Amino acid sequence: MSLTAILSEIDGGDDKGVEKLLQKYNRENSHTFAFDHKEEDARIKLCQGLLTVLRRSDHPLCQSTCLETLRILSRDKRVLGPVATKDGILTLAGLGRIHVAGHDGEPLEEAQSAKEERVVVEALKCLCNVVFNSGPAQQVCADLKLAEGLCARLHSVSSSHHEVGLFSLRLLFLLSALRTDVRGTLRKEAGTVRLLTGILERTLDVRWVGPYEAAPPNPEALPISLENNELAMEALKALFNITMSDSSDEDNDHQLRLIAGIMRHLLMLKTHTDDKTEEAHSEPESKRNASECE
Repeated sequence: MSLTAILSEIDGGDDKGVEKLLQKYNRENSHTFAFDHKEEDARIKLCQGLLTVLRRSDHPLCQSTCLETLRILSRDKRVLGPVATKDGILTLAGLGRIHVAGHDGEPLEEAQSAKEERVVVEALKCLCNVVFNSGPAQQVCADLKLAEGLCARLHSVSSSHHEVGLFSLRLLFLLSALRTDVRGTLRKEAGTVRLLTGILERTLDVRWVGPYEAAPPNPEALPISLENNELAMEALKALFNITMSDSSDEDNDHQLRLIAGIMRHLLMLKTHTDDKTEEAHSEPESKRNASECE
């Protein structure tokens, strides 16, 4: 698929034509992770062009198609200049419906259509890639306090929006892994440890029989579902990052003892496959280092 043709269509303002060309590009490059250096300038221009379309279009299918293309392009850290800016991150955050203080952002509604939800998920996936691959983007996200917006999202998102919760957690993990200042803020100000332990309690069906002792799982209980296992692993990775710093605060000590109780409970659980069970039981450090582009 010719990038020149796509750029020409974007310049012409025909979003339907852009959408059609991008769908073909996405099919051809869905598994592309290595890119032609000769087309680097064209891909940078395409990133900028996609942001232009995303700001002017209000059609969910066009938006999700553009975001899918941007997600593919964001696997290449050399072309992220236009995206790793305040305007670029705010555009993606708005489409991902992450509240950023001082900026408009729509809440995620329960009655949201499947097409609209796909836009949110693709925007979150893009943000994960951009943050993973770009130091400037990490700085912008820290300046905008994007992690705090993610925490607000995770407080409100329902289980019916699994991928929204999953990629919100993954983005929170990446920000907490890559920015020490974000880790400190989340630990001290955003109540994130409570939030993440709450997610673990729900997804792992923790039932407390003492202040820090969870009831053994029912031997006849079904294995953890794939969706709950995914959420639990992302929550654990973020939790590991945030609890790395030392603290003598009494409430933090309480939270850490709760986490220890949840971890003991997790070691007694099984997931739907042996590999996933081994992953769930593996050390937090291996979880923290496990990340790749979407």
